[in-house]
Amino acid sequence: MNTIQKLEALFKQFPGIGPRQAKRFVYFLLTRNPSYLEELKSLIAELKKETSACQSCFRYFPNAKIKQSLCPTCSDQTREENVLMVVSYDVDFENIEKSGAFKGKYFILGGVVPILESEPEKKIRINELKKSIAARKSKGLGEIIFAFNTNPEGENTLDYVKEEIAEFAKVNNIKISTLGRGLSTGAELEYSDTETLKNAVKNRQ
Repeated sequence: MNTIQKLEALFKQFPGIGPRQAKRFVYFLLTRNPSYLEELKSLIAELKKETSACQSCFRYFPNAKIKQSLCPTCSDQTREENVLMVVSYDVDFENIEKSGAFKGKYFILGGVVPILESEPEKKIRINELKKSIAARKSKGLGEIIFAFNTNPEGENTLDYVKEEIAEFAKVNNIKISTLGRGLSTGAELEYSDTETLKNAVKNRQ
């Protein structure tokens, strides 16, 4: 493969990017001046260096100066410890936080479970979630809210995760909730507006 084809193959690995969009990205880069490409290359190289994964919720956060193990949300002592919201991706966390509708703690699964997936434990942080729930129970955890996209993969992820933690939740009297009215079928949290998310959190079931 030549350089254009290699870049197309890399861009196609981005979420939601198909062959046509990947090709457009490559040709866009070809129209940019050298300084643009140098800045892009530099930022990509620094991304991993200046970003850390929170050891509690697993979301990525800027952590260039003082290396900390917890993100600002997890280290915020004013957040409610009794409620945990589980989301698939960092962008879902960001959108819910922007709405201001939730004041508890989070856990980022890092993906979804595709339908008919034979090894779902390799697609998401299910083992880490179990450990987190067990640790949070001693801090008063009383409710877990699942905030997944209302599409087939989101529903499949919900079914799998609920089944995996059901016994522990039952024994420890932990309520399991899902986002309520406001999110239509097929909706993605990443693209939901603030008022929709507020209603979904408020009317969780």
